[in-house]
Amino acid sequence: MKKQRIWLFLFLILAAGILLSVKPILEHRSQRLNEIKQAASMMVMNEAPNETVISSIANKNDREKTDVVPEVSKEKSDSSKPEEVVQPEDPDIRMVGLGDSLTKGSGDSTGQGYIGRLAANIKNETDTSVLVENYAVHGRQTPKLYKMLNEDDVQNSLSEADVIVMSIGGNDLMKVVKEHFLDLQMDVFQQEQTNYVERLSAIMKRIRSINSDAPILFIGLYNPLLENFQSVTEIDQIVQRWNGASEDTVLKDDDTTFVPVYELFNSVDENLFFDDGFHPNDQGYELMARQIQYRLKQDELVEEIPFE
Repeated sequence: MKKQRIWLFLFLILAAGILLSVKPILEHRSQRLNEIKQAASMMVMNEAPNETVISSIANKNDREKTDVVPEVSKEKSDSSKPEEVVQPEDPDIRMVGLGDSLTKGSGDSTGQGYIGRLAANIKNETDTSVLVENYAVHGRQTPKLYKMLNEDDVQNSLSEADVIVMSIGGNDLMKVVKEHFLDLQMDVFQQEQTNYVERLSAIMKRIRSINSDAPILFIGLYNPLLENFQSVTEIDQIVQRWNGASEDTVLKDDDTTFVPVYELFNSVDENLFFDDGFHPNDQGYELMARQIQYRLKQDELVEEIPFE
């Protein structure tokens, strides 16, 4: 009887030890699962179901034209076309924007985004007038961007463009994140990445069939979830892989420059995000504009811009 009690006592001690060692693991997994769920809920909390991490807010019109600083309409309109604003009669540079809400400028209180700020900086620092034609749309994914390239007004603008800036792919990526946020397996993203690369290649070829000369600046992705959800490391890895695939794809074109912005948002201590936690704020967009301007200057991409 004594032996049975001793064995029972030893068994209880062993079981308690196992439970104590497993408890932190279970707590960590539970915390991590909660963070993933919270991150996913942030991605779908907006009313518009197709808006994602890189594209969600500021219900503005689909297209804006401006000489440097876009007008920001305070009234909502049912029309998908914006009012046209005053343009320079004979601009030195024609800049066309394509893509999603990152190029659209969601989160920028001035409505300029990086493309408007870039144009303003060029004007102020080189006295070069810039006409911006921005066709970026909130929530845009690669299939709809490709379809948009068949529209007459887009083709006309692209054919006359001196420089093209584009951000696309964030919504394609985050669509997969939302669908698989409880099981972020790399093979799922690898398959979608392969499909995305094919669509991006088709977009690049279509743009070049319209304008074979204008330099293209392709803006990379950042990870807006890293600061608040550091334990969800899979998303960070996926974003960086997605950037690598995008860069390899667009750089097959000799006149395309990949502009990385990941480190801008990953290394700066100050808050660079808008209230939604996804899009850049004014300072974030200004840093992006300066990053693009730096590449324009370093690589001497546009001869008409006399950078010192």
